[in-house]
Parts: sequence; C-alpha cells; structure tokens
Amino acid sequence: MQRGFALLFVVLVMVAVLGLITVYFYIFQKPILVDNTKNLPQVNSDKKDNLTIYTNNNLNFQFKYQAKDVTVKEDTEEEFNQRGNGDFRKNFKGSVGYEPAKFLEAVVVLDKENNFDTNPFTVWIFENPQDLTIDRWHHDYWYYPFVWGDFTATGKFILAPKDEATISGHMAKSGVIDYQPGKPKFVYLAKDGKMYLFRIIGESGDKILQSFEFK
Repeated sequence: MQRGFALLFVVLVMVAVLGLITVYFYIFQKPILVDNTKNLPQVNSDKKDNLTIYTNNNLNFQFKYQAKDVTVKEDTEEEFNQRGNGDFRKNFKGSVGYEPAKFLEAVVVLDKENNFDTNPFTVWIFENPQDLTIDRWHHDYWYYPFVWGDFTATGKFILAPKDEATISGHMAKSGVIDYQPGKPKFVYLAKDGKMYLFRIIGESGDKILQSFEFK
C-alpha cells in the first residue's frame, strides 16, 4: 500500500510539474504576434501613381511623369528651328548684337496635343562657364529661346524672374509670361557651370518640376 501510494504521489507531482511548465511557457514564453499590416513597406509612389522616371545620364538629373498622359522627347536647337521656320540663334544675335548662350541639351514633355508651344514641361540646358548668377544670365540672354524680341530695360525688369524656389536643394528663380499661351512660368537654376531653364505650364508641369532632382 505504501509503495503504491508513493508511486501515485510521484505521478501526481510529475503531472503538476508538467502542468506548471506548460502554464509558464504559455503565459511567459508565448510568441508575440506581430501586426504585419503596420510593418509592410510603404507602397512605392511611382508604382501607385503609375509614374515613370526619366533619367538623363549625361547631365545626371531625373524627373517623374505620368506615362499614360504624356511622352518625353529629347530636343535640339535644329528641331526647334525647324518648328519655327527660322534660325532663332541668328535672329537673336541680329536683335541684340551678341550670341545667345551655347546650347547643350533639351528635354520636352509633350501632352496628347503634341504641341511644343503649350506642352507642360520643358528644360533647356546651356553652358554657363562664367557661373553667372540667375539675374545676370537673365539680363544677358533674356528668355531665349522661348521669348525674345522685347529687349527694353522696362520689359526685362517687369518680367524678370523674382520668385525664389528650391529645386533639388538648389536655389532657383522664376517669372511668369502672362501674354503667352498657357501663361508659362520660366524657372532658372544655375549649377556646375550650366544654366537650367525650365518652362512650366499648368499643374502637370508643376508636378513634374517638383519631382525634378539631380542624381
């Protein structure tokens, strides 16, 4: 009887110990459930908004645009002249007596109308070896190649870029030409011996400019 009672006691003790171990692991070592919905990576805005990134490896800049609504095209002075049926560089020199700034590259974002005069976004890049300030460059070259012909001191002063902005961490200045189609905003940015001249029309043009950045 004593041996049977002792064996039963041992079994009960073992069951109790196992029970305590089970309770301990359930309460104190229970795996923490992670709310994965809070730790998922942010949805890439490019994918969410169906944006495409244009990259210019020569000048190390990029911007984003809605591929379904617009197309991006690299432009040249020759093509610009062909569209205008004239030599704008020669005409500029004939009007002011000196050569315009040397052209490097241009990129145009065209909407469905495919109109180069009212397209939402254009950037022309010129050499600026003397690192002229925005104000000085505007004084010397006006809004070439987009707006030229009014070289009076009054005209230059009224339409000079005065509104300051920051583009990809660099200071820029802009001015609006009210009398042109779409009331384009012209934005100047000087960087690394180059002058970037943006022409922005409408909200879509502003959004592209906001995404512009140097790599």
